[in-house]
Amino acid sequence: MAKKGKAGGQNPQAVPNRDIIQRMNFLYQASSYLNSISSHSTDSDETTPTRIQSGDISSKYIEMMKTVGQKTLVKIDPTVKRTLCKGCDTVLQPGINTSVRINRPPSHGHAVTYTCNRCKTSRRIPAPPTVQQSETAVAPPEYHPESGDIIMGPTTVRPPRKLKGVRPRQPPLFARPGHVIFRGNEVVDETNQQSVFAA
Repeated sequence: MAKKGKAGGQNPQAVPNRDIIQRMNFLYQASSYLNSISSHSTDSDETTPTRIQSGDISSKYIEMMKTVGQKTLVKIDPTVKRTLCKGCDTVLQPGINTSVRINRPPSHGHAVTYTCNRCKTSRRIPAPPTVQQSETAVAPPEYHPESGDIIMGPTTVRPPRKLKGVRPRQPPLFARPGHVIFRGNEVVDETNQQSVFAA
């Protein structure tokens, strides 16, 4: 039998594990929503000890999302992984349940530190500043000794230590031009992308 040729364009049915990716996306979004409303809980919620807090349900959803990804061998996008707390499995939302600080560690230029307010786990992610692609790095001038310089004994001239150049970061895969995102069976417009997991 001959193989069927592709019928032009991209087909949403051709995405492998589409249902699993949609389930993981739903669990992430539900966890994020429950996490945002748990910070606005009233005092009446705390008086009933038998009621499960929405923050606990939120972390359970993230735990389920990780389990689904492991059992089906579907990898979670690194940008999504960076928004998860490794200590308590909650979605890190700056200003709601996370404090964000920008540091200058000696190993590289910039780092962003996310600290979970729930379990106090901190996570440092290297984040070089984004620069335009048109800018170019300027090399430091090299030292060339002249013949009139006085040299006493065997000395070596070392150029100043080069700092690691700032390399521009590429945008995430889903934000690059030409990337197509499906929601169900329809293509999401590039200007109206709201999905977290890209196929």
